Order: sequence, then structure tokens, then C-alpha cells
Amino acid sequence: MNRIRLHTGCFPFIRDMGKTLTNEGWIHPDRNADFNVFIFVIKGQMQVVEEGKEYLLTEGTGFFLKSGLHHWGGPGTLADTSTIWVHFYDRVGESLPTKVVEERSLPSFRATQAYQLFTPSDYQYELVLPKLFHLGQPSALISKLKELYELYSSAPLFSHLTLSMKTMDIFLDIYRLSLERPKLSSKSDAVVQKLADYLEEHWENKLDPEQIVSEFQLNYRYMSTLFTSKMGISLFNYHERLRIHKSAELLRTTTFNVSEVSDRLHFTNPYYFSRVFRKVMGESPTEYIRNIYRT
Repeated sequence: MNRIRLHTGCFPFIRDMGKTLTNEGWIHPDRNADFNVFIFVIKGQMQVVEEGKEYLLTEGTGFFLKSGLHHWGGPGTLADTSTIWVHFYDRVGESLPTKVVEERSLPSFRATQAYQLFTPSDYQYELVLPKLFHLGQPSALISKLKELYELYSSAPLFSHLTLSMKTMDIFLDIYRLSLERPKLSSKSDAVVQKLADYLEEHWENKLDPEQIVSEFQLNYRYMSTLFTSKMGISLFNYHERLRIHKSAELLRTTTFNVSEVSDRLHFTNPYYFSRVFRKVMGESPTEYIRNIYRT
């Protein structure tokens, strides 16, 4: 569907942006650009064609055109149509390692704990932006886009960097809005949601497939495959990551030592716990304690 992938480890690089108020007979430029285009229609109607596929953009509609694809305007654009648009590059320089966050049947895994520690791997994702979206109440997004345009127009020192950061914020808002559709649209979605809830309730214990089968009365391989396809992470790795994040919270908020936390989470021994901790957090528990403020 020619959708743009937003890398979470870097900002969109702004080329330029502007406002358009169309005249009678105005149509979008015919071009094959080396940059991406974001258009938001404040009022009116715009017709755009990309690689032969026609899109009719109405009031409250946002739309992304992907770089390298031929696009042009159609006669369906009305006079006095008001838009804000942004031209941007999605990546500059060498390719970065990524894991793609696919469709939106469920939100990405939730961190319910009060304290979070993010590792470099948390920034190595690509979010697939919606091609087209419509807002019934677009005032908040329009306000952000107008602020962005004011910043672009005022051009303070290093404004392009601030523009990139603020654009990233807007695009993340758009991505989150694309998630705000019925999250439990099928029985399989409901099963995955309940599995995630179950793992978060039983974070202190090792993963027990037999107990999960007993709880859900479903085939474990089926549940595991379903969980991976919906969440982008295996049942085992999700549980392991959750337990290690909880253990990091214990190390930060208590006076427990590494062995005590290992015992609390029922790891075989502190050495195995330390190995798993390093795999998830990028450092050993001892190094982690040295780098934090214990309360």
C-alpha cells in the first residue's frame, strides 16, 4: 500500500513545509519526488493520485505520499481548499537495524510498572504510518501543525532540528491514533490481550506452559504462535522481558541484592539471572546497581 515506515531511532528530516489555499482549477503538482509528503486538509477537498491509485481527501483527512512514487493531482480538488503540508525525508545516511511493528490489532506491549528503563533495542523499530486517516475532531492536530508552521516561518537558530523533533511528535500522535480502533476486533485479539494480562499478573514466576493451558483451555502452540504474530515478540521473550524489568525495579526501589532478587523471581541461580538480565538490559545487575540511584 506504499506506506511510509517511521524509524523510531531517528527523526524525520524536514525539507520544507507550507500552507495551500487552492484556486479554481488548481491541482496537485505532477511529480516523482525524492522526499515524502504529508498533507492535512483543514477544509475543502483535494484529489491526489499515486501510482494510478486515486485518493479523495476531505476535511479532517491526513495523507502520506511516499518518496520515489509518481503522484499527481486530479480535478476533484475544490476551490478554497485549505491544507498544511510537510515535505520530509524519513532517513538519512546508513541504514539502521530495525524490527518492524506491524498492523494495529493490538497496542505494542504495555509497561505497567511505574519505572521503566529503555535499552538501545527499544529504539530499533519501524512503525508503519497509516496511508490515510480521518479525524472527526481535528482541532488538536491542526493546532500542532499550525505551531509547526509558525516555527518553520520564524526560522530561529537550528530551527530544522526543532522542526524534526516536533514533526516526530506529530507523526507519533498520528500512529497512536491509528491504534485507536476496536482493539479486540476478533477472538484471537482477545486471547492475546488476556495472555498479556495473565503474564503481567504472574511476573514473579517462571513461564509455566501447563499452567497457561489449564488457565485458557487452549493448545499452547496455538497460543504461542498467535501471541508472536500479534505482539511481534514471543510469549517466552515477552515474559522474560517483563520479569527482568520488574527485577530492575526491585533493584532500584529496595535494598535487595542480586541473589535476593534472583530468588524472589525463582531463577535457578544468580548466575543465570545475571545472564538473562544482561541480555535484556544490556548490562549486568551489578553494573545496573552502580549506574542508578537506589531509594
